[in-house]
Amino acid sequence: AATENFYFGAKLVRGAYIDQERARAKELGYEDPICTDFNATTLMYESCLEEVLKAIKKCKTGQVSVMIASHNEDTVQFALKKMREYNVSPADRLICFGQLLGMCDQISFALSQAGYSVYKYIPYGPVEEVLPYLSRRALENGSLLNSTLRERQLLWSELKRRLLSGQFFYKP
Repeated sequence: AATENFYFGAKLVRGAYIDQERARAKELGYEDPICTDFNATTLMYESCLEEVLKAIKKCKTGQVSVMIASHNEDTVQFALKKMREYNVSPADRLICFGQLLGMCDQISFALSQAGYSVYKYIPYGPVEEVLPYLSRRALENGSLLNSTLRERQLLWSELKRRLLSGQFFYKP
């Protein structure tokens, strides 16, 4: 992109295309590009995000942008911390966040209320293609199943706040 003066946009994902990446590596004869474990994946994701932030600061405004596609709260917190360090504001609209509809709404809502661009996506296609995709998301995000208690507590806390304040509906 830099050589040809193109604009660069990317969606940073973790684990979304494991099967396709492994098949491609085998077909083209290069080393399996998939990280060996969760921690290695996290370090790689954070490293890629940092490189994008460096490019955002180096290039002219709007030439580099990225979607942080993650259901991992620690990853989102890391991104927010790094955005502050690199002085990238939500108003710049160079970084957005994305999650699968119905997953991690507590993250999506908090980000959007703080002024960040947030996208919820819905897998679309034949059942035989969509079901394996959703199964992989559930397996990769197994820790999310453990976070349902936390999400429920957050929902009850918000409901209580609204009842006590008389604010039943969100008003941006």
